[in-house]
Amino acid sequence: MAQLLDFLLNKNARRCSDQYPDHESLFWGFSNEESAAIRCLESSVSGYIMRLGKKYGLANEDIEELICDSISLCLLKIKQGKYVFQGHALSSYVIEIAGKKALNIKTRLQKDRAFINQSEKELADEPDYTDKVAAEKLEALLAQLDENCRNLVTLKYLDGIRDKEVIEKKLTQYTTVDALKNHRSKCMKKLSDLARKSKKP
Repeated sequence: MAQLLDFLLNKNARRCSDQYPDHESLFWGFSNEESAAIRCLESSVSGYIMRLGKKYGLANEDIEELICDSISLCLLKIKQGKYVFQGHALSSYVIEIAGKKALNIKTRLQKDRAFINQSEKELADEPDYTDKVAAEKLEALLAQLDENCRNLVTLKYLDGIRDKEVIEKKLTQYTTVDALKNHRSKCMKKLSDLARKSKKP
């Protein structure tokens, strides 16, 4: 896998700074957290990860986060001694990390969307429900969540505000998109459980 990625990324690798003429010099520069090495690695993987993210249907802000997180995780693995230089391009390992993380993000988003779609379908299937009643039922479910969860769900699915904008405007207590998404995912699970309980006789 790493050798195949080396071949595919060879063109991008040539664009790296002359300061890192081979895979090993870039590895050690990156492991020492040299700014030039970090920029070099980012430039060699960004295009590939961008296409990967688009393939999985991720938003641009999710892809940008994916690139940063994958590079950060790669550095962490090196610091922990879990990844050592093996003669391959460091970009190969970063892309492998990105592939796994992209799949996890896609799965999480699909679960959230599936819950919203199923809730809307269930409400639509009820012949006696008007739009007002449906809205009231959703409000009743949201009211059972804590204030933080209620705010997270409302901002995303009712107000339609992008996560990056939520962080920039400080509309929640979270300072990173990743932290916001992780907690909102837990909130969606709570909301899903409440919805199921409300349908039981």
